[in-house]
Amino acid sequence: MMVKVALTGGIACGKSMAERAFARLGCRVLDADAVTRELEGPGGAAVEGIVARFGAGVRAADGGIDRARLGALVFADAGARRDLEAIVLPLVRERVRAWLAGARAGEISVFSAATLFEQGWERGWDGVVCVWASVGTQVRRMMAARGMDEAAARARLAAQMDAGEKARRADWVLRNDVDDPEALAGQVSALVGQWRRGGAGQ
Repeated sequence: MMVKVALTGGIACGKSMAERAFARLGCRVLDADAVTRELEGPGGAAVEGIVARFGAGVRAADGGIDRARLGALVFADAGARRDLEAIVLPLVRERVRAWLAGARAGEISVFSAATLFEQGWERGWDGVVCVWASVGTQVRRMMAARGMDEAAARARLAAQMDAGEKARRADWVLRNDVDDPEALAGQVSALVGQWRRGGAGQ
């Protein structure tokens, strides 16, 4: 038995918390954001391509990419964002393929990506897990954790795919509408137990 699933969720829904719960249960976990940071870090495979497209001003003192400066360039420019994705996403996909190829019998591999559906990465898995929370909960958490006011939090949410839509597209939904890490961990444990008993069939 070998299970390969994808994990996603809206901002402030608890995806990172779910990742940690999967890891504690012995699952292999790969986070797309972590891969991107590595690719854009010192010596990363994406650095030279990004510098060639966006200029030497995005290079950080350590030789990697100044992510804040790069983010400011692409945040409101859809064309620049597409250019960046064309450089980085193929490298992420290659890293994911290599990681999956290293899976062994009996292992559960969980690939986590906030923009799984937006990037068309939902295909080819045994299933997709979505961590869901209501909009009100997302706004409250963003205000508390990120120092945003309500208008800024709601604007950020409006610019992204709705968590409810992600949940509708997913095969399994982890409900995380209350601030109870143990409740979320319990749902993760139940799901992992289901997979270990019979694979990822729904």
